[in-house]
Amino acid sequence: MVKVVLFDSWNELYKRPFGAVNVSATIDFRIDVALPYVSKVELKIHKDGMEEQSFEMNPTQGNAYQVSFQPYAATGLYFYYFKIQQDFDTQTRTTYYFNNHDLHGGEGFFTENYHDMCTYQLTCFQYADKAPEWYQNAVFYHIFVDRFFNADDHVRSPKPDSFIYARSEDTPYYIKNAQGEIVRWEFFGGNLDGITQKLTYLKELGITGLYLSPIFEAKSNHKYDTSDYKKIDPMFGDESILAELIHKAGEMGMRVVLDGVFNHVGEDSVYFNRYGNFDSVGAYQSVDSPYHSWFTFHQFPDQYDAWWGVSNLPVVNKQDADFQRLIYGGSDSVIDYWTSRGIAGWRLDVADELPDAFIGGIRQTLMKYPDRVLIGEVWEDATNKIAYDNRRHYLEGGMLQGVMNYPFRQIIIDLINGSLTAQQAAQKMMALKENYPNEALQANLNNIGTHDTARIFTMLSEDKAKLRLAIYLLMMLPGVPCVYYGDEAGLTGGADPDNRKFYPWGREDADISDFFHAAIRLRNQHEALRKGRYYPFALGPLFGVIRYIDDDNWHLFVMNPTGQEQQVDVTTIYPERDDWRPVLEAANIHETSIAAYGFFFI
Repeated sequence: MVKVVLFDSWNELYKRPFGAVNVSATIDFRIDVALPYVSKVELKIHKDGMEEQSFEMNPTQGNAYQVSFQPYAATGLYFYYFKIQQDFDTQTRTTYYFNNHDLHGGEGFFTENYHDMCTYQLTCFQYADKAPEWYQNAVFYHIFVDRFFNADDHVRSPKPDSFIYARSEDTPYYIKNAQGEIVRWEFFGGNLDGITQKLTYLKELGITGLYLSPIFEAKSNHKYDTSDYKKIDPMFGDESILAELIHKAGEMGMRVVLDGVFNHVGEDSVYFNRYGNFDSVGAYQSVDSPYHSWFTFHQFPDQYDAWWGVSNLPVVNKQDADFQRLIYGGSDSVIDYWTSRGIAGWRLDVADELPDAFIGGIRQTLMKYPDRVLIGEVWEDATNKIAYDNRRHYLEGGMLQGVMNYPFRQIIIDLINGSLTAQQAAQKMMALKENYPNEALQANLNNIGTHDTARIFTMLSEDKAKLRLAIYLLMMLPGVPCVYYGDEAGLTGGADPDNRKFYPWGREDADISDFFHAAIRLRNQHEALRKGRYYPFALGPLFGVIRYIDDDNWHLFVMNPTGQEQQVDVTTIYPERDDWRPVLEAANIHETSIAAYGFFFI
């Protein structure tokens, strides 16, 4: 059926270039309007937070109207739609073409009702902020250090008023008070030496990057309550042990990325010192403390800003010059201190709560060191994230190179569990492709599980066929895949602390381990899976991905996320670009079947 009015932001016939653009780019817009008595067609566009601008579109061949647009302000987001005016003898009719109600881009809808407003997004960035080559080629492994491997037969430097699990098989458990606060932390005893001892295992799995949960001194087992940014927790080791891990990992082709927790510290820390366990005069102890200005007290000393109201995590004022000097601005800042010792990059915890200027300062310091990477924890589409009433500009150049790709995780789970159709999944993935600068999309750290989520095997009802699909799809998508420790062994678990069990050494599920080994091997062997252009598509109930470098270097993945065998004819795929048509012709697959929760890869 021919549509009377048509615009498609995914089709370069209607918008060129596709997706996010450089601030110096010219964008060519086209809309087809097959209506009578058209007197004016306008592109209506506004820079985020600024007034709307109008650009009259010129009629060309047929029913097409075109205009070229250049960003007229700084980098950031532009939002646009189209206004159409028809002049009849006795009246003027005004209609609009808006983005679809799901705001996923592509084709929109034609309406007379201005109040149906749904704008398209145009992301405008300063420069292509490319991540290091080693990072783009990596497969990461996310290690919750206390739960991976203990190199000793005991727990090193146990914390006061804590308990130690009797067996590594024990299920994690919190001891809380009446207010729901954890009053006794518990430990399994994993340490940095343990990671070093398991490097051969990780190399055989195909891992080339290690992302460690926080390793700095802290009271808890998770270490997101930093006590001292310049000291490794003695439960984990010391600087010489970290240096050995970095060195030996490097010999095996692996690099180490640390978790930077700079939004808050622990109440039991050098800086706050609520319990007087440190020699310093902490902010809790005196208004004359050198750290007092770091924190926001509402009633000294017991009422202060804390992360999500958790009293043992006082929030730091990131505008404080002394805190900035400690983290990134001083000659021996935290970023300098550890990066100069061989750390390959940083993952910023709760990046939403770090001001853009603070993230930019960290990145500026990190740029002194070649081939380092900076990624952030963001749970939504990071291109249009609003946090604390401020639009964030993480990915426009000079800040984050990528983020943790939780949207991909949700799409994968919902698709395989049947909560999304294949078409809906493809649309959601195309929306992310359109919104993100390509360099950022390629640098996102993709996951199907982390220390903050339920285990992927549990999310998929412990169905191995579904899990196999999730693993392979993770390896097919653009970005850098990251395996959460123990997922490859078949660990199960719901929310924290159940998702933080000790790695089941000697009790791994062989089938699941084989799935991970094979999928990671595929990723590491094929350049197109790491660097190729990306096209998601749906064929009825089937979902697929093309990864394409050129006609001699491409791959096609088609999966069946349903419980019934399905027929497929890949020649019916409508490619985003005509130059991908040879991929489908070369695949030379017409009618074939895919088993329930099966896939094929070419």
